Amino acid sequence: MGLSSLNLYIDSKLPNEETIKDIELQIPLKIFSSDGKLIGEFGEKRRTALSFNDIPNHYINAVLAAEDDNFFSHSGVSYSGLIRSLYRLVVSGKVQGGGSTITMQVAGNYLTSRDVSLFRKVKDIFLAYRLEETYSKEEIFEFYVNRIFFGNRAYGIAAASEVYYGKPLSKLDLAQWAMIAALPKAPSTINPLVNPKRALIRRNWILKRMLELEFIHPEQFQLAIEAPITANYYGLVSEVEAPYVAEEVRRYMIQEYGLKAYSEGLEVFTTIDSKFQNHASKAVERGLETYDKRHGFRKPDNISDLFPEKFLESSREEQLAEIENTLSVESINGAEDSGLLSVFDILEGVTENKGRFMGVVINNKTSLEILTKSGEITTISWAEELSWARPYISENRRGTKPRAYEDILVLGDLVWLKQDEFTQTLSLTQIPEAQSALISLDPKSGSIIALVGGYDFFLSKFNRVEQSSPLLGSNFKPFLYAAAFSDGYTPASLINDAPIVFEDKALEEKWRPRNASGKFYGLTRLREGLLQSRNLVSVRLLRELGVERVRSYTEKFGFDRQRLPADLSLSLGTASLNPLSNAAAYSVFANGGKKIEPYLISKIIDRSGVILFQKKLKEPEQVIDPRIAFLITDILKEAAVRGTARKVLELERNDFAGKTGTTNDAESTWFTGYNENIVTSVWVGFDQPKSLGDREFGSSTALPIWLDYKADLLDQIPISITLPPKGLSIIKIDKDSGKLANQTTIEPIFEYFLEENIPN
Repeated sequence: MGLSSLNLYIDSKLPNEETIKDIELQIPLKIFSSDGKLIGEFGEKRRTALSFNDIPNHYINAVLAAEDDNFFSHSGVSYSGLIRSLYRLVVSGKVQGGGSTITMQVAGNYLTSRDVSLFRKVKDIFLAYRLEETYSKEEIFEFYVNRIFFGNRAYGIAAASEVYYGKPLSKLDLAQWAMIAALPKAPSTINPLVNPKRALIRRNWILKRMLELEFIHPEQFQLAIEAPITANYYGLVSEVEAPYVAEEVRRYMIQEYGLKAYSEGLEVFTTIDSKFQNHASKAVERGLETYDKRHGFRKPDNISDLFPEKFLESSREEQLAEIENTLSVESINGAEDSGLLSVFDILEGVTENKGRFMGVVINNKTSLEILTKSGEITTISWAEELSWARPYISENRRGTKPRAYEDILVLGDLVWLKQDEFTQTLSLTQIPEAQSALISLDPKSGSIIALVGGYDFFLSKFNRVEQSSPLLGSNFKPFLYAAAFSDGYTPASLINDAPIVFEDKALEEKWRPRNASGKFYGLTRLREGLLQSRNLVSVRLLRELGVERVRSYTEKFGFDRQRLPADLSLSLGTASLNPLSNAAAYSVFANGGKKIEPYLISKIIDRSGVILFQKKLKEPEQVIDPRIAFLITDILKEAAVRGTARKVLELERNDFAGKTGTTNDAESTWFTGYNENIVTSVWVGFDQPKSLGDREFGSSTALPIWLDYKADLLDQIPISITLPPKGLSIIKIDKDSGKLANQTTIEPIFEYFLEENIPN
């Protein structure tokens, strides 16, 4: 009666053993490119489940040797283990862990409480029997290895293999399988990354047990036990360099699904093309570094500046002597000097990425010696390539060419070094102050192909593609000319390119717009005015059209009329627009006058593969006359041959149209280039607007990035062959007058006209 009552009581306290299949793994949010490459992962726990048939036999045997060698023969409970636990209870007077089979561990970890008590042990025994009745041994083994914690956010063997070895479980060797099997006993302490000695002892004990149980041969045992520890931390291994994309998607998912997005195993597939994205990231990085080096080497911070209390009342000579003493080999080896420790604290807090790291100069004489945060001293010999490091004076001036490190560096300087990804050699570098943004999209669908929001996400998470709003400069002019063509003007219409002065009470002084060249060209056809980006032609054209008419027309491209200046400065691009909206506006030209909405997420699925969201594309809206879109594209194609964008010729393709953009004082520079398959807009400038330099233009800053990005992708971009739409005529005209050519015309050329605007 008493035993029956105890059984009923315990039975009432047990959960349903079938609920174990209903316990969902906490799986992180994963973000992928359109071609299935991993972009980012967000969540506290990394889990991936494997079926029993996908688990290597050696790993199964390692787990059995470590935890429960009779697992496949017992009924869920090990009586010898229970006797050992009971003996420890009698000796110590306390209930201790141990003695549990794999089945009991599954019961304890997922279905009962985790406290160490006699009653919990009894519940585990009863539930273990039930699990054995309900599930096969293989299923119970799956429950165990797929849900147990292995340290470093890894839950389950698949995640552990990736975290510790950077490859799938099937690709490991015997020593590595044994090491992973060693982790569950104490994942925080018996861990090859935290305590390799203890981890090695545990691994070798498991290998010895495997030998004793005849799971492996003596030769296998000998090879495995002599193997060194090869574990390392392989955190998130992104296959695509798209941190700004990952952050945009993360914020969207939290907004739409809440914090559960981090643990529900949701997978987001973006429109990003991994190859285009990786090329875009490299192009932005190289372009900004090239611009930065073109303007010289900026004086780095020095530890005397960062610790003024230590050097406050010293002369410069005394400061240098103190720095030399602080950074002497004796001080470094002693590691007791408080100033030195503070330097290490600074180095520890610096974000290192893209093969760069920071160090402090401890010798600048015959060679450069740098103390790193690890306490190591790196030596770099002088190289002629460092001729770029002429001291920065201003955006327009540099100092003399250095011939040794002591010409540009002093002891205590905190400098950046960069490791070449191919040769592994180190060189002096610096972090660019200028920033950039690059956005590529498909003008037919609006899908975003590549997005780079800045030089380095880990130094600045500000996404300039969407969050900035720089002035457009001459990148605005195609929209002005499109408005003119819609109002009866033609590419052959003449505007006088001559000096003009405006007086306005709202202005502190007279406004004298000028061309970038400083020259005036007289009567100019609109085609020539746009492809050469003549400022004075644009100003006069806007004045003739009327500001309000142009503001109204540009709304068709997505411009917010209320944010467009209501004066003639609009002609020179004083409108502000983020690069994404700018690319979307240009897509109207690329897409035959049809407007699309850019989008980044194509599909969201849950852990079961059920589609939660699928992007439904809308039919693009025809917002401008397709003939006008063709005219603008045709002119900008010519600009890519002999206009401001003529560097595009380097690609040896004639299907790209392009427009540069440069604001006053080169505070904001652009290049937007496209064909009917891809639109890419690149911006370069400073987050806090200031001049990039008197000799800098969109053609020298943004266009080189665009070219670098496109150069290796040409085979991936179909050649665009755009035929003139109906309603356009091609007529022979006089090159100078823009009038119809006749027998006396010296230089006739062909020009497109809307049929209703053919000249008499």
